Amino acid sequence: MNIVRQLLAICLCLQVGAVAAAADQPARGEAVYATYCVSCHGVNGQPDLDSPLVQSLEITPANFSDILFNSREPASTWKGVITHGGPALGFSVSMPPFGETLTEADIDAVLDYIKTDIGGAHDYPDGALNLFLPVRTKKAFPEDEWVWKTRYSDVDGGHSWKNTLEYEFRIGTRAQGVLEVSHEANGDTSRFSAFEPGFKYVLKHDRQAGFILTGAVQLGVPLNGDAHWQLLPYLAVGKILNDDFTFQGSARLKLDLDDSDMSSAELAGIVHWTHTPWPRSVFPALEIVAEVPFERGIGPARKEAVQWSALPQARIGLNKRGNIALNVGAELPLNDTQRYDWRGYVYFIWDFADGGLFDGW
Repeated sequence: MNIVRQLLAICLCLQVGAVAAAADQPARGEAVYATYCVSCHGVNGQPDLDSPLVQSLEITPANFSDILFNSREPASTWKGVITHGGPALGFSVSMPPFGETLTEADIDAVLDYIKTDIGGAHDYPDGALNLFLPVRTKKAFPEDEWVWKTRYSDVDGGHSWKNTLEYEFRIGTRAQGVLEVSHEANGDTSRFSAFEPGFKYVLKHDRQAGFILTGAVQLGVPLNGDAHWQLLPYLAVGKILNDDFTFQGSARLKLDLDDSDMSSAELAGIVHWTHTPWPRSVFPALEIVAEVPFERGIGPARKEAVQWSALPQARIGLNKRGNIALNVGAELPLNDTQRYDWRGYVYFIWDFADGGLFDGW
């Protein structure tokens, strides 16, 4: 009986200790901020531009009270900067490393204070939900970026190229606009194919749960006589599974407004291996795509009810910040192999909100 009482007492002490630690987290974060951060970043997260110290720095320190800036930056990036210093991730040399001064618990506490207390309540999706851009799966997070996409298709008797330039821009707290223009070359034919303006809106986001859900629609405007008008609505989801893996999925309709028989539905999903916090790394992924044609045809050319393909790929961070990157992949048909032998993809990504093309190297 005494042993049972002792075990119960130990469990109670552990629970009380955990509650006390949780209650102490905001105070701990505020204390760390006041001791190590306030001289450069300001009492409320906004640097004092009249401060001689701030004026002596090469650039103005980050303004944590800017809610858009605060929200779009993932805490994992800031943790690396605090731990290893600004230059380690391509930021200012004026930001010293604190990895040997602060414990990991101190750093986590001050990051939570910056995100929660200084950032305050807002409706911007958090940058932790800004998962890597896949090849076919649509992305849920609203972006400020340029993307150049090229696709090579190898088919019997020839090949084709498709190049797309995409501009994405944030609108308000949850929305994003997108402008895309595509050019295709097939044999002796080379011409612009479509212009696709679009709009994306975040329906739900939860930083603590690592979850984001988005609805979007694009309009395919034909740029030559052979192209058709298209309506392209979709839903996209992103989920942080754990420290090592993320999942993204999307469901899209490709509605041909000139010939409904050419319409289809597309389901896609991808898992990325996020094995390191360092952005300048290689992040492998496997994507599976299921295309469902509305009209399958007849005879020997009849299409499968679902056209499956597998798309191994890798995100390659080019600069230290990771906002300039390549995504490289190859798509292999798993059935209906007469569609193409294989397809190769290369995406060049520039998230301009995190700096210019020549920053962070």
